[in-house]
Amino acid sequence: MKRSEEAERKVPLPSCFNIKDKSHGLDIIGNGLRLVYKGKSDIDAATAKANNPISSSVGCFYFEVKIINKGRDGYIAIGVCSATMNLGKLPGWEKNTYGYHGGDGNLLKGSVTGHAYGPAYTTNDVVGCCVNFITNTIFFTKNGIPLGEATNDIKGVYYPCVGLRTLGEVVEANFGAKPFMFDFNQYLSEEKKKVFDKISAISYPEGDSASNSLILSFLVHHGYKQTVEAFARESGIETNKTSEQLTDIENRQSITELVRSGQIDKAISTLNIKYPDFLQSRRDILFQLLAQKFIEMIKSAPIEQTMVFAQKELYKFEKEGPQFKKDLEEVFSLISYVEPQNSPMSYLLDHSRREPITTSLNCALLVHTGRPAVPPLEKLVRQTSVVVDEVLQHGLGAAAVFMNVPDFIKQEASNK
Repeated sequence: MKRSEEAERKVPLPSCFNIKDKSHGLDIIGNGLRLVYKGKSDIDAATAKANNPISSSVGCFYFEVKIINKGRDGYIAIGVCSATMNLGKLPGWEKNTYGYHGGDGNLLKGSVTGHAYGPAYTTNDVVGCCVNFITNTIFFTKNGIPLGEATNDIKGVYYPCVGLRTLGEVVEANFGAKPFMFDFNQYLSEEKKKVFDKISAISYPEGDSASNSLILSFLVHHGYKQTVEAFARESGIETNKTSEQLTDIENRQSITELVRSGQIDKAISTLNIKYPDFLQSRRDILFQLLAQKFIEMIKSAPIEQTMVFAQKELYKFEKEGPQFKKDLEEVFSLISYVEPQNSPMSYLLDHSRREPITTSLNCALLVHTGRPAVPPLEKLVRQTSVVVDEVLQHGLGAAAVFMNVPDFIKQEASNK
């Protein structure tokens, strides 16, 4: 695993070496994961890059390389490079390249002279490289053990790369198709927690009225009557400010329950009592209810009675718009079958068809009473998700890769 699933869907990740982006001194074999040095002398350095770059939008990226054979001298370099690196040189020798070298354990970054970093590595060792765009750092591992920060100045787009330099050198990369020696999943969890903790540490006023309003509107929208009462009590919201909302919840719940149980006549009657002007102004909702009544009658009423109802109450909608006409054709098709419950249109008779009607009805009633069809809190969450996606797509704000909004909400709840 190299990063969150959300980011992985949007940006292709390195998964093998690029046969078209390597030095002529290398062979790529084994599903594009194994490099074999075929140069003639140690002056012929040869590097291969991965097939895809690491965008900063991934947050953190990790890969490992196993030394199959250190060859004659083990002049192997593992790291990352820019798109323009000269592949006839080793990682770390050129600007915007970083390389951990096996022969002496030195770290090179943009220079042929390096500095001591970690131990040398040889045959059967596994070397890992982690690029963290959140902290702009790189660190390497040897046999699953982190070796400490190698640099803290990375910017831009990098490719995983490996360079070889002497005869007999063979390495094999793992870009996440197999388990890593280093516990990268745990590392990702820790980095994610740091981001969450930093956001959670942002202070806001206790009893913030704007926050309370967002939460209250959400609870009212979804009809959580007891929760509204408890929240209002705990938040110090005056009872007279919620009494009307609680009454509205009771009314909406009673009506939607009638629809949910197939009692359409009672639902319409209750609507006319509780919200006298509603069905006159919302012909679309009235049509949905009447069409559902027709379906309920198909299940139990005599066909003659059902046809009379359709003629009297439904046919007039045919002239009111193409959508009504299309929906009428669908529900009226039930009449064509002797056993509609065994027909291709039997899905119309399923109880689950009532649920979208209750949802539309609930939203329409909220709008009718001066409330939004979608709770502001839900809009805020959706907008935040869109912003995070846009940030990731444009490679801005690497920490955004961890900002899965539902995950953050769960994390916040678990901290309470």
